[in-house]
Amino acid sequence: MKRALSLMGMVFATVLAGTQAASATEYPLPPPDSRLIGENTTYTVPNDGRPLEAIAADYKIGLLGMLEANPGTDPFLPKPGTVLTIPTQMLLPDTKREGIIVNLAELRLYYYPKGENKVIVYPIGIGQTGMHTPLEVTSISQKIPNPTWTPTANIRKRYQSQGVTLPAV
Repeated sequence: MKRALSLMGMVFATVLAGTQAASATEYPLPPPDSRLIGENTTYTVPNDGRPLEAIAADYKIGLLGMLEANPGTDPFLPKPGTVLTIPTQMLLPDTKREGIIVNLAELRLYYYPKGENKVIVYPIGIGQTGMHTPLEVTSISQKIPNPTWTPTANIRKRYQSQGVTLPAV
Protein backbone atom coordinates (compact mmCIF):
# COMPACT_ATOMS: atom_id res chain seq x y z
CA MET A 1 0.00 0.00 0.00
CA LYS A 2 2.82 2.41 0.88
CA ARG A 3 4.45 1.67 -2.47
CA ALA A 4 1.24 2.48 -4.35
CA LEU A 5 0.83 5.73 -2.43
CA SER A 6 4.48 6.63 -3.04
CA LEU A 7 4.06 6.04 -6.78
CA MET A 8 0.92 8.19 -6.84
CA GLY A 9 2.75 10.86 -4.85
CA MET A 10 5.56 10.88 -7.40
CA VAL A 11 3.05 11.16 -10.24
CA PHE A 12 1.24 14.09 -8.62
CA ALA A 13 4.53 15.82 -7.76
CA THR A 14 5.72 15.38 -11.33
CA VAL A 15 2.48 16.76 -12.74
CA LEU A 16 2.41 19.70 -10.35
CA ALA A 17 6.08 20.50 -10.94
CA GLY A 18 5.56 20.55 -14.68
CA THR A 19 2.31 22.49 -14.88
CA GLN A 20 4.04 25.75 -15.73
CA ALA A 21 6.19 24.29 -18.51
CA ALA A 22 3.73 21.76 -19.90
CA SER A 23 0.09 22.62 -19.47
CA ALA A 24 -2.90 20.40 -20.02
CA THR A 25 -5.11 20.10 -23.06
CA GLU A 26 -8.83 19.59 -22.62
CA TYR A 27 -10.90 17.48 -25.03
CA PRO A 28 -14.62 16.67 -25.17
CA LEU A 29 -15.23 12.96 -24.60
CA PRO A 30 -16.09 10.97 -27.71
CA PRO A 31 -19.10 8.60 -27.75
CA PRO A 32 -18.68 5.46 -25.57
CA ASP A 33 -17.90 3.30 -28.64
CA SER A 34 -15.01 5.56 -29.74
CA ARG A 35 -11.62 6.33 -28.18
CA LEU A 36 -10.43 8.92 -30.72
CA ILE A 37 -9.95 12.49 -29.48
CA GLY A 38 -8.37 15.60 -30.97
CA GLU A 39 -7.27 16.32 -34.49
CA ASN A 40 -3.81 16.43 -36.06
CA THR A 41 -2.77 19.75 -37.55
CA THR A 42 0.20 20.98 -39.55
CA TYR A 43 2.69 23.78 -38.98
CA THR A 44 5.13 25.30 -41.44
CA VAL A 45 8.48 26.09 -39.81
CA PRO A 46 9.34 29.80 -40.16
CA ASN A 47 12.90 31.12 -40.39
CA ASP A 48 13.07 32.08 -36.71
CA GLY A 49 15.65 29.59 -35.40
CA ARG A 50 13.30 28.08 -32.81
CA PRO A 51 13.99 24.48 -31.78
CA LEU A 52 11.39 21.74 -32.13
CA GLU A 53 10.89 21.70 -28.36
CA ALA A 54 9.66 25.33 -28.40
CA ILE A 55 7.24 24.55 -31.23
CA ALA A 56 5.97 21.51 -29.30
CA ALA A 57 5.43 23.66 -26.20
CA ASP A 58 3.26 26.07 -28.23
CA TYR A 59 0.90 23.16 -28.91
CA LYS A 60 1.14 21.71 -25.37
CA ILE A 61 2.72 18.46 -26.51
CA GLY A 62 5.99 16.77 -25.64
CA LEU A 63 9.16 16.78 -27.69
CA LEU A 64 9.10 12.98 -28.05
CA GLY A 65 5.64 13.15 -29.63
CA MET A 66 6.87 15.76 -32.11
CA LEU A 67 9.91 13.66 -33.00
CA GLU A 68 7.79 10.53 -33.52
CA ALA A 69 5.34 12.42 -35.74
CA ASN A 70 8.13 14.07 -37.73
CA PRO A 71 10.97 11.55 -38.23
CA GLY A 72 14.16 12.99 -39.67
CA THR A 73 13.43 16.52 -38.44
CA ASP A 74 16.38 18.23 -36.75
CA PRO A 75 15.19 18.81 -33.15
CA PHE A 76 17.61 21.71 -32.61
CA LEU A 77 17.08 23.63 -35.84
CA PRO A 78 14.17 22.46 -37.99
CA LYS A 79 14.60 23.54 -41.61
CA PRO A 80 12.50 26.62 -42.50
CA GLY A 81 9.62 25.69 -44.79
CA THR A 82 9.33 22.17 -43.37
CA VAL A 83 5.70 21.18 -42.81
CA LEU A 84 5.44 19.51 -39.41
CA THR A 85 2.65 17.24 -38.24
CA ILE A 86 1.36 18.40 -34.85
CA PRO A 87 0.21 15.16 -33.16
CA THR A 88 -2.81 16.40 -31.24
CA GLN A 89 -5.01 13.42 -32.13
CA MET A 90 -4.82 10.40 -29.85
CA LEU A 91 -6.63 7.31 -28.62
CA LEU A 92 -7.92 7.28 -25.08
CA PRO A 93 -6.69 4.36 -22.97
CA ASP A 94 -8.95 1.31 -23.25
CA THR A 95 -10.17 1.52 -19.66
CA LYS A 96 -12.89 3.13 -17.54
CA ARG A 97 -13.27 6.83 -18.18
CA GLU A 98 -13.04 7.95 -14.58
CA GLY A 99 -10.49 9.49 -12.27
CA ILE A 100 -6.82 9.55 -13.21
CA ILE A 101 -5.21 7.20 -15.72
CA VAL A 102 -1.44 7.26 -16.28
CA ASN A 103 -0.13 5.79 -19.52
CA LEU A 104 3.62 5.34 -19.02
CA ALA A 105 4.27 4.32 -22.63
CA GLU A 106 2.71 7.55 -23.91
CA LEU A 107 4.01 9.70 -21.03
CA ARG A 108 0.51 11.08 -20.56
CA LEU A 109 -1.87 11.49 -17.64
CA TYR A 110 -5.59 11.41 -18.44
CA TYR A 111 -7.94 13.07 -15.96
CA TYR A 112 -11.68 12.51 -16.23
CA PRO A 113 -13.45 15.08 -14.01
CA LYS A 114 -16.44 13.53 -12.26
CA GLY A 115 -19.78 14.50 -13.79
CA GLU A 116 -18.21 16.26 -16.78
CA ASN A 117 -18.11 15.11 -20.39
CA LYS A 118 -14.42 15.87 -20.94
CA VAL A 119 -10.90 14.54 -20.48
CA ILE A 120 -7.89 16.63 -19.56
CA VAL A 121 -4.57 15.32 -20.91
CA TYR A 122 -1.22 16.22 -19.31
CA PRO A 123 2.20 15.39 -20.74
CA ILE A 124 4.27 13.88 -17.92
CA GLY A 125 7.67 12.51 -17.07
CA ILE A 126 8.03 9.71 -14.56
CA GLY A 127 11.01 8.47 -12.64
CA GLN A 128 14.65 9.46 -12.82
CA THR A 129 17.25 8.71 -15.45
CA GLY A 130 19.01 5.46 -14.65
CA MET A 131 16.44 4.40 -12.05
CA HIS A 132 13.89 1.61 -12.48
CA THR A 133 10.26 2.76 -12.59
CA PRO A 134 7.89 0.09 -11.27
CA LEU A 135 4.92 -0.82 -13.44
CA GLU A 136 1.82 -1.33 -11.33
CA VAL A 137 -1.94 -1.09 -11.37
CA THR A 138 -2.89 0.89 -8.29
CA SER A 139 -6.01 2.18 -6.63
CA ILE A 140 -6.72 4.51 -3.74
CA SER A 141 -7.91 2.53 -0.73
CA GLN A 142 -8.16 5.44 1.68
CA LYS A 143 -7.85 9.21 1.62
CA ILE A 144 -5.95 10.98 4.38
CA PRO A 145 -6.39 14.75 4.72
CA ASN A 146 -3.08 16.65 4.66
CA PRO A 147 -0.85 13.56 4.39
CA THR A 148 2.86 13.70 5.11
CA TRP A 149 5.70 12.04 3.27
CA THR A 150 9.11 11.21 4.66
CA PRO A 151 12.05 10.72 2.28
CA THR A 152 13.43 7.20 2.58
CA ALA A 153 17.04 6.57 3.60
CA ASN A 154 17.92 5.64 -0.01
CA ILE A 155 16.41 8.84 -1.37
CA ARG A 156 18.21 10.97 1.24
CA LYS A 157 21.49 9.21 0.38
CA ARG A 158 21.00 9.75 -3.38
CA TYR A 159 20.26 13.45 -2.92
CA GLN A 160 23.16 13.85 -0.47
CA SER A 161 25.53 12.50 -3.16
CA GLN A 162 24.34 15.43 -5.30
CA GLY A 163 24.96 17.94 -2.50
CA VAL A 164 21.31 18.24 -1.43
CA THR A 165 20.40 17.46 2.17
CA LEU A 166 16.86 16.21 2.73
CA PRO A 167 15.43 16.15 6.25
CA ALA A 168 14.87 12.78 7.92
CA VAL A 169 11.52 14.04 9.25
